[in-house]
Amino acid sequence: MNPPQVAAVILSSRESPDTLLGAMAAAAADPALRDGVLDVVVNGNRELAEACNARLDKGAMGDPGALVRLWFLPLGDKSHAWNTYVHELWPDAACTVFIDGYVRVARGALGILHRGLAEAPEALAVTGVPTVGHSAARLRREMVSGGGIHGNLYALGRTAMDLVRCEGFRLPLGLYRTDPLLGAALLFRLAPDSDTWDPRRIKVLPDATWQFDPLRWWRAADLVTQGRRLLRQRQGTLENLAFRYQLCVAKLKPSALSRTAAQMVDAWVEACPAEAGQVLRWSPLLDHALRRLRRPRDWSSADLPAKLLWQSGRTPSTGDNLHAGALAPAPSR
Repeated sequence: MNPPQVAAVILSSRESPDTLLGAMAAAAADPALRDGVLDVVVNGNRELAEACNARLDKGAMGDPGALVRLWFLPLGDKSHAWNTYVHELWPDAACTVFIDGYVRVARGALGILHRGLAEAPEALAVTGVPTVGHSAARLRREMVSGGGIHGNLYALGRTAMDLVRCEGFRLPLGLYRTDPLLGAALLFRLAPDSDTWDPRRIKVLPDATWQFDPLRWWRAADLVTQGRRLLRQRQGTLENLAFRYQLCVAKLKPSALSRTAAQMVDAWVEACPAEAGQVLRWSPLLDHALRRLRRPRDWSSADLPAKLLWQSGRTPSTGDNLHAGALAPAPSR
């Protein structure tokens, strides 16, 4: 059997089992993923992984057309989950779709992404656009007119995946804004030292979209979630300044970026003290975000491998061209 035309990965950490299983069901039901591979990587949240595993054992997915696999990573970090999938679990697909754990893709969205890549040979990636959320209309207009990549739903072609793997590019651990850094790296074709920024390398597809349950101001848990999100967004502001300097000014190859987001931001502060000082004086929240980012964190569990918890009834044949890590057998019961 040839490598799958379309593969998808859902990266999840904070979702409820209902939300994550809903995202899985929506992706697996997309016609483009029939005979494809859907990987679900739960990072850091063992309770979520085990709850989904138990419900999948009881038939929560029914009979998906795709090969579906549920993985668990001990380290709770989205960058680490992305890196692990790309470098260890990826099944060599022509089109690889990345989906956030709370997102229910619209039916047909994966096919739109697949066709978009095929119809734009100059594009390394394609991205969907939002239709839900208080800022969706503005983001949609900005993306259609100015480009960009949206982390909720985007896809990389095989050329981009091979390039990322060959260059050894990994997202810095602890990074909040993963999609702007990835988008910038792709627009430079991972070579800002020798290539130019080319907006054609990411194609925006307005018809590829998704649904999710928005936060509600009257729910206490949602207020806490929003508060944490605002703090992480301030961290994201510092990250954007740091990687823009390193890619656009210092012309550092993305594969040479710091291992962690904290190290990347500190490198920018050291290289641009005047700019950093002005930015931090402008907003106490940014100063707080920097101090929070600098708190020591144990990254040692990043060395632990992904554990396959569950796999759908369709198993790869011996002719399937899947990477070794993706061929790990389902655990015996």
